Amino acid sequence: MRISVDFDGVLCLTPFGRLATHAPGGVAELPAEFERLYDAPRRTRPLRLLVEYARFGWRRMDAEATPVLRQLVATHEVYVVTGRSEAGLALLSRWLRRSGLDGRVGVRMAPPGLRPAQHKLAVARMLTIDAHIDDDPRTAHYLAVHDVPAVYLLDRARRTAAATELPAHLRIVRSLREFAARVVDQK
Repeated sequence: MRISVDFDGVLCLTPFGRLATHAPGGVAELPAEFERLYDAPRRTRPLRLLVEYARFGWRRMDAEATPVLRQLVATHEVYVVTGRSEAGLALLSRWLRRSGLDGRVGVRMAPPGLRPAQHKLAVARMLTIDAHIDDDPRTAHYLAVHDVPAVYLLDRARRTAAATELPAHLRIVRSLREFAARVVDQK
């Protein structure tokens, strides 16, 4: 099974919890030729790297992140799919090395020109992702209605009511361990 995992808010804790969903308003449809955005050469932007370190370099990892990813990579193909720009790859790679997951978990950073939800759908289509976990309700809904087979919304704060009508492919989980258990049961 191919599994994709969001980074910020899922593996890496946000400083004040989930504050808002990405991109106010609806999420635009994925452009027809989205693959070409991933092939475009990436410019080195030192200022953007500095911004990435200032925004993300000090954030704590979820205590369950490393053990859950180790459990999943033992039997699945796992990717971290993040809306962060390519400039943030150094930070993410450093965490993977420290966690002993370097080379065992794929990483897909967002290309310029796609919103985070669009990027995650593009990766899901290109890699034929079977299951994705995200903390952004708008992104999770977008992926579910665009036929990603299993989408999990991580709702630690229990803000999404169980009675809320969800798309068929969308499930709510309260922790990374619950997500891992459900994915293992899904096999």
